[in-house]
Amino acid sequence: MITYRTQFPLNPEHDIHRVLDAGRVWIANSPHYALSGVLSGDPEIVDGTRFSLDDESMTFRHYEADEQLASFRFEVSDSSGVRWVTEVAAVKQDDKMSVSIQLSADAEQPLEKLGQGKAPYIVKVLLRDIGGGKDGALTVSDRPYYLDEDEVALAASLINGTAQCQLPIVYVSANNDNSAHVHASQLAGWLAGMAHVIVEPSRDFSFRLMPQVYNENAYGGAVAIYWPDGMGKWSFMPVNQYADPKVMQGAITAKLRNSLLYQRLKSQCRWGYIQEKVAKAKLEALKASGSDQVADYIELFDNEIAAKDEEIHRLESEIARLKYGSFNRPDNPIQDGAIALISGEPDLYQAERLALVMEALVAARDSAEPHSRRRDILSDLIEQNSSNGERESILTTLKAQLRAYKSMSSATRQSLEGLGFAVHEDGKHYKLIFRGDERYSFTLAKTGSDSRGGLNSYSDLKKRLF
Repeated sequence: MITYRTQFPLNPEHDIHRVLDAGRVWIANSPHYALSGVLSGDPEIVDGTRFSLDDESMTFRHYEADEQLASFRFEVSDSSGVRWVTEVAAVKQDDKMSVSIQLSADAEQPLEKLGQGKAPYIVKVLLRDIGGGKDGALTVSDRPYYLDEDEVALAASLINGTAQCQLPIVYVSANNDNSAHVHASQLAGWLAGMAHVIVEPSRDFSFRLMPQVYNENAYGGAVAIYWPDGMGKWSFMPVNQYADPKVMQGAITAKLRNSLLYQRLKSQCRWGYIQEKVAKAKLEALKASGSDQVADYIELFDNEIAAKDEEIHRLESEIARLKYGSFNRPDNPIQDGAIALISGEPDLYQAERLALVMEALVAARDSAEPHSRRRDILSDLIEQNSSNGERESILTTLKAQLRAYKSMSSATRQSLEGLGFAVHEDGKHYKLIFRGDERYSFTLAKTGSDSRGGLNSYSDLKKRLF
């Protein structure tokens, strides 16, 4: 069973052999493996080099002819009899180098439950010793990318899927105080090699970004995963259990890790591929030498057949996982009891549509017969779903600004713009447009006529928008 899989670009300035050395360093510096003592002595590593000790083994493959390939495979069995296999395969062509990392587990005896295991530490070693390569507009790293205020176009391309990135984008939006809800550096470390973590600079940035991404950007402290080529997104709101940043970070990591299990690896970035290439190259060399040693031919044919058998086994495992995996995925929304509603109207503020649905549910519950099935279902829906969003905070700030409104001071303008209102002069009035949607424009006098003028404007705004 495959429990971890990812692939990403590496820094092509280094030789392909550096990948093999990174594998050696990974085990040599680990306190958990018996082979660390063997590999810490910097032994010579060539194609076919194999080390084994106790229940551990490590095999290296290297091929350089029409393409440059490097791969290694580390196997270890734990105390419960589960065999963990880490396969790392890299290819270098022209000015690009890519690597794949895959962790799988199997057991001879039936087990009630098999954990995923930790993400292989080799990912961090590769990024530290070789460095990440260019992935579209970004560079692969275990650190977050902090956007500057003038990088709205970059943010838009990442969200819209036009930045040519291979890895998913984890977009961390800013709260109203311009801070992030999650610990971005820690999250980027957890997602190293699996995704780019992008951090928004300010709440105002999200307002400017919104029209360029068709209102699909996360905002107000929410975090969203955007898949490559604009294939969709998965959002995490800072409410309910996700009010705890660590819980949200764990959910984001689990979602990405489970989803990446279903990606297809590049054909050259597979352990079986380099096995086949090496076997075929040796066979061709044997034919060219004019050898008539049958045993040599048999050995090479056996190696090639073994490589193909392994590829068949891999494909069968892929089919089984695709066939049955969706039934056991913990993030399956239908299995979790979620109900999806289709809407063509985007949220103008966080959880806007959810808040309206919740209001309707509360009204329906209150009018339902006590102790009825209808009331119980509606009560459960209300209890299980939170409508916490920006509505109340927006209204509180708006009322405070308009209560004693006399004129458009710089502080008032700044506060209104911070809420998402564009303020335009329109003769004797100001024209306010809420978050870029011109269907919702309002007029505000340049000078307040009486003490109730500001509150009347607030009341009009509240009725039409909230």
